[in-house]
Amino acid sequence: MRVISWNMNKRSKENCWEFAINNLNSDFVMAQEASPLINGINATERSTTKKTNRTVFYSRDKNYQEIKMEDDRGMGLLVTSYKDIYFINVYANLDFKPVNPPLLGFISKFVSHLRHRHDAKNIIIAGDFNMDRRMDDKPGFAKKGTYPTNDFFNAILDMGFYDCVRKQISKPIQTFRPVKGNFPWELDHMFCTKELYDCLKRINVQNTEELSDHNPIVADFDL
Repeated sequence: MRVISWNMNKRSKENCWEFAINNLNSDFVMAQEASPLINGINATERSTTKKTNRTVFYSRDKNYQEIKMEDDRGMGLLVTSYKDIYFINVYANLDFKPVNPPLLGFISKFVSHLRHRHDAKNIIIAGDFNMDRRMDDKPGFAKKGTYPTNDFFNAILDMGFYDCVRKQISKPIQTFRPVKGNFPWELDHMFCTKELYDCLKRINVQNTEELSDHNPIVADFDL
């Protein structure tokens, strides 16, 4: 089972869907700032307060479900399921200032809902978090009353999740290329519960500089 998470950069002139589905041979795509949908794909989308920023879930198999959750006030989280696997597609909408506390609150509520209402055991949380653990050491990022980024990510781990990228890539890896500066930000992340983590066989970050300012996370699970 191949799952990718990718901020497609809505401002890009390129449509990323053909690359995501065909070139990357994806079974599931969790997209943020998604390119316009192309004909004939099975996908569900959710808008955000930024009208043209949409989170989208694509499944190669049409037999998936969107799970209606409480209003996230336009943050843009999208929750879906396929068989016994649940997906929480995350977009850290920077219209929320600061974004960390409300985003963590929504994730916590949605995970609790899935576990108590759907008896969910296998959950993947992935997307553009607009956060890098190294921000805590960068002047200007953690001084505005925001939740420190390390505390934010540790709170997700404390919910029973594992950092997928860190299973095979020990050091931070660039997922975002800023317009200004050249710091190799890792703003995109994927987490999953224990059984899925044990089944995670390969994970990498694909360089797609010609398509988007973010690189997709590509994860292969042997289920």
